[in-house]
Amino acid sequence: MSEQTVMLEAGVSFHRRGAFEEAGSCYRRALEVAPDCDEAWHLSGRLALEVGLFGEAESMVERALELAPENADYALTMGTILASQKQMEPARTWYQKALELDPSMSEPYLGVANTFLVERRFEEAKAIADPLSHLNDAVGVQAQAVVGECLFETGDLAAVFDWWKNRGADLTSGMALHVGCGRATLSSLPAVFQNGKWGEIRLDIDPDVNPDIIASVSEMSPVQSESAQAVYSCHNIEHLFHHEVPVALKEFHRVLTPGGALIIRTPDLQSACEMVAQDRLYDTAYVSQAGPIAPIDMIYSYRKFLLNNNVFMLHKTGFTATTLRAKLLEAGFRFAFVRRTTFELYAVALKAV
Repeated sequence: MSEQTVMLEAGVSFHRRGAFEEAGSCYRRALEVAPDCDEAWHLSGRLALEVGLFGEAESMVERALELAPENADYALTMGTILASQKQMEPARTWYQKALELDPSMSEPYLGVANTFLVERRFEEAKAIADPLSHLNDAVGVQAQAVVGECLFETGDLAAVFDWWKNRGADLTSGMALHVGCGRATLSSLPAVFQNGKWGEIRLDIDPDVNPDIIASVSEMSPVQSESAQAVYSCHNIEHLFHHEVPVALKEFHRVLTPGGALIIRTPDLQSACEMVAQDRLYDTAYVSQAGPIAPIDMIYSYRKFLLNNNVFMLHKTGFTATTLRAKLLEAGFRFAFVRRTTFELYAVALKAV
């Protein structure tokens, strides 16, 4: 076995285990031994892509394609690199090239669907992803995520629940755990919970709001595992410290039955910061039932709620759509869809059936 082959195999092994520095060393050594090894250039580009070095990744895969222009995998990777840089039209060109080289591939179709999703061309994204969603592999799972995201963006929570029902999870009735409920009751939950078939358990850390369960969302031991079909959290998780958020999300996941849904509403810090960047910290962003809300209220907490030193209302962390989705998936949810509304993030996360 040649040194080039040994280095490539070792690099791939390190790469799969997440040992990126060691993988990079192996790929570089392979290129020292064989400078025209297209596979080593491609693997180096894949590694650079994974660590966010998009320019380096593009250059490396370009070299791989110069050496092996008929390789469909290399064309696919180039499409992914360009899509990662928000260059959607060039990305689609490379995905199409990959399909021309190997019509049996499913990954390029998924890549095209994702580019349409980023561009908010939801009908086109869904049309491509829907047939792929029936595949029993990683592409199928990712395609299901695209379809669910499109449904959530173009429809409402009911559309997602209907789609999820076709995959074995019936959310037409059950028990909704209303966490951080304050004084709100079942009537304040989304329309899907207003069909007369849902019950409610109210949980809050503040005894003055008379919850059914007094507890923090980061420590819900009074709630049995797999006892709720839905968890509803409205402007609640931003009151946690940053390190408490993963704990709380895992608690939500724990108490849900298989196929259960977590619904979260929380301020959209990206929108708030866009106003702050315009020097509009105290300008009204929107008007809530409590009164006018400015960016300072979204970031630090609603000022009127703090007049009586109600420390439960302090904001201690915040989210963008990207970070909230990532944290939901890290907590173990099968799918996580996040929609940006008017200065608010509206998310639904689904537990595996």
